[in-house]
Amino acid sequence: MVAGCAPDSVTDQGDAVRFAYDFFLWTAAGVFTIVSGLIVWSIIRYRRRDDELPKQIHGSNKLELTWTLIPLILVLILFAVTLNAQGKVLDRARDPAVTIKVTGFQWSWQFDYEGSGAQVVGVPKQPPTMVVPVGEPVRIKLVSADVVHSFYVPRTLFKRQAIPGTVNEFDLTFDQTGTYNGHCVQFCGVAHADMVFDVRVVSQSEFQSWLASAARAPAGASGTP
Repeated sequence: MVAGCAPDSVTDQGDAVRFAYDFFLWTAAGVFTIVSGLIVWSIIRYRRRDDELPKQIHGSNKLELTWTLIPLILVLILFAVTLNAQGKVLDRARDPAVTIKVTGFQWSWQFDYEGSGAQVVGVPKQPPTMVVPVGEPVRIKLVSADVVHSFYVPRTLFKRQAIPGTVNEFDLTFDQTGTYNGHCVQFCGVAHADMVFDVRVVSQSEFQSWLASAARAPAGASGTP
């Protein structure tokens, strides 16, 4: 597929982004094909054959109205697709299954599961793993302990900045189990490349077992409890 440069999404929010991406891509391809075809046709059809001046046309209300309305309608459709995708990405569940405070710091991540006492903290060369349930909305409260970082999981087609003094909240609903890599994509210092983490999506029963185990683990345990 031409749009293969964008990975398949593993979240409901990413599905909306992927649809908008594909829609824009194929729309652009269609416009390019039509415009290019008309240009080639005009070059061939109206090429110079003699020294006579061709018939001059000084205006056509129908043509001018057509090439004004078509782009206008197209822009309105693209605008609607954008609003639809944005609405799904920014929408928040009334009752998320779990709320995780994600703290970016130089140079790793900390995941605090609100209401449970479970905490996962990354250390150098040992990336942390954020465990979440499949098919349930996960509320993320993203903060930074020092400089600007960026929370990015490529398979979610979603990125959000971690800004000092600001709490960025958003929901992610994973629809596939598995482990997905994440990293900071905002340069934040000499060890920026070490700011990686994993998101492990498990069944709801497995998540509850993990959460109970993590809550009993020593505070600040690194990696995957």
